[in-house]
Amino acid sequence: MIPITNLETDVLIVGGGGAGARAALAAQEAGLKTTLVVKGLLGKSGCSIFAGNLNYFAPPKDQGGQPKPEAAAADQETRVRRTMQFLAKYTHYLGDQEYMRKASEFTQTEFYPWIERRGIYMLRDEQGDIISDQPRRTQAWAAQMGMSGTLVMDLLRKLILGSPIQLLEQTTATRLLLSEGEVVGAAALDFVRGRFYLIHAKVVILATGHSNYLSLRSTGTRDGSASGWVMAYEAGARLQNIEMQWYHASDVAYPATWMRLHMYPNPLPGTVHRSQLVNNAGETFFDGNWHLENPVPYIMQLKHLVKEIRAGQASLEGGYYSSYRHVERQVLEDYIYQTRFMKKIGVDLKDEVIENGVTWHMNVGGVRVDGQTMESGVPGLLIAGSVGGLVTGGLPNVMYDGLVAARTAAERARALPAARPLDAGQVAAEQARVMGLLRTEPRDGLLPGQAKKRIRRVMWERHNYIKTETSMLAALDGLRQVEEDDLPRMRLQTDTTRFNYDWVDALDAHDMLRALQLEVQFCLFRKESRGAFYREDYPQTNNQDWLVHVVGSKGADGQLRLERLPVDLPYAQPQEQVASFFEVDY
Repeated sequence: MIPITNLETDVLIVGGGGAGARAALAAQEAGLKTTLVVKGLLGKSGCSIFAGNLNYFAPPKDQGGQPKPEAAAADQETRVRRTMQFLAKYTHYLGDQEYMRKASEFTQTEFYPWIERRGIYMLRDEQGDIISDQPRRTQAWAAQMGMSGTLVMDLLRKLILGSPIQLLEQTTATRLLLSEGEVVGAAALDFVRGRFYLIHAKVVILATGHSNYLSLRSTGTRDGSASGWVMAYEAGARLQNIEMQWYHASDVAYPATWMRLHMYPNPLPGTVHRSQLVNNAGETFFDGNWHLENPVPYIMQLKHLVKEIRAGQASLEGGYYSSYRHVERQVLEDYIYQTRFMKKIGVDLKDEVIENGVTWHMNVGGVRVDGQTMESGVPGLLIAGSVGGLVTGGLPNVMYDGLVAARTAAERARALPAARPLDAGQVAAEQARVMGLLRTEPRDGLLPGQAKKRIRRVMWERHNYIKTETSMLAALDGLRQVEEDDLPRMRLQTDTTRFNYDWVDALDAHDMLRALQLEVQFCLFRKESRGAFYREDYPQTNNQDWLVHVVGSKGADGQLRLERLPVDLPYAQPQEQVASFFEVDY
C-alpha cells in the first residue's frame, strides 16, 4: 500500500518554471510557509529553460548610437507605445493590455536589475551597452541567444535550494481539492519515492506552464500534458482562448530528437538581419525583415509556409530550410547558441541550410485570470504564468505573474486563520482514481507511453496547424476512439510504487485526452482565422465578429459551455474590420 503523507502549508505552488519558482521565493520572503510541487526537476524541466530571448524594448537611439535627448517621460512614453503596439500583435489583439503594460514596466525596472544583482549578466558590447537587435532594440539576451532561460532557471533553483521552501520534485499534482466551493489544497503523487501527498493549503498558486507536448512534434518536455488546464477546469475555473495554439515553423526536422531545437526567426543579436526560410526549389520565401512591425515573426512564417505547401514546395513535416547564410559570421559564432549544435553534425550555418519541420509550441490561451491579482474566480486558486490566459510575453512576464500571485496569496493567507478542512469523500475518490491506474493487466493493453503517442498522432494527423471543420470533427472522433478503446485497457509494465514513470504517464494520458477534447471544441467554436489559429474554411481575420475572448466553463451537467466575452483594447487596436488572414501581420 502506498504511504499517504499529510502536509500543512500556507501556500502551495504547483509548477517549478519561472512563474512558480519566482512565486515560491516571493511567498517565502513574505513570511508564508511555502510548499513547491514540481513534476520534473526544478529548473531542468518544462518550458522556461527554452526561453532563449528576453523582452527589452529600449528607447530608440539616434544615428550616432546614443540615447535620444528627449525628456525621460517622453522616452518612457515612446517605449510604452512601441511595446504595446508590438504586444498587441504578438497576442493577436487578445492579450490583456493593462496587464501587459505593467509586466513590461516590471521587466525594465525590476527584472533586469534583479537577475544582474545575482550574477546573470546581459550580453553587452565593449562599451558596456546591452546588445540588442538593430535598429529597433526589442530583445536582449543572457550570455548568448538561446541560453537566457537556462541561466535564469539555474539561478532560481539555487535560490530555492538555499531557502526554507519545502520542495517536492518529481511529484505530480493529480487534482485540486475543494471544500464548499473553495480550493483548499491538492493531491499529489511522488512517482519516484512512491508517496501520495494530501497537501492542505490556505491558497494554491497553479503555475504549470504551457500545455505543449500534445502532438507528435513539440517544443516541450514530457511534463507538458495540459494537466493545469484540466485541474483548474475541474475545480470550476474558466478556460479562455485555448484554441490559440502557437506552432513553430523553423524547428529542426531531423534528427527527431532535435525537434525542439529552434532556428530563431527572431531579431538576431547585434545585427539588422534575421533568418530566412528557403523552399525545396532553393527560393527564399520568408525573411523576418519583411514584417518589421511584428518583431517575433513565428505567425508570419507559418502564413508564408502555407503558400509554399499549396504550391508543393514544402510540407508540415519538412522539405524547407532555415538559412543564415546572409548573416555575419561573427554574429553566428559569438551570439547564437544553436551554432554549437549544428557543428556537432557537421553543419556550418554560414554556408549551409538546415531542414525544418512544424512543431506544436506554446499555447496563447489558458485559465481565465484577473491580470491585476492573478485570481481565477475560484476562491483559493491563483494562476501564474503560461497556464493562464493573459497571454504572457516571455520569461520576465511569467516571473511578474509569480510576484503578483505571491502578493495576493499573502493577503489571503494572513486573512484566514486556517484553511477549510479537506473533504474526506473527495480525497478518497482521488486516491482511488490514482491507485486504479497502478495495474499491469490486461497484458495486451497499451502502455501509457503508447497511449500518449496515439493521442499525439491523432493531433498531428487530424488537428495540425491547417484546420477545417471536417478535420476537427475527425480529431474528436480519433480522441473518442482512444478514450473508449485504449485508456480503459491501459496498463503499466510494473506495479511498483517507486520510480514508476509509467504511472505518471498514465495520469498524463487522461489529462491530455480531456484537455484536447476541450481544445478542439474551442477551435470549432471560433469561426475565423487569427494569428496562431488558421482555419481553411474560414480564411479571414474577422475583427467585427470575432475580436472576442472564447471562454469555456463546466456546466452543471458536466458539459463544456462556451461563450464570447469582449476584449478590452485601451492602448492598441487593429485597423482592419474583416481582412484576409494572409494579409494582416498578426
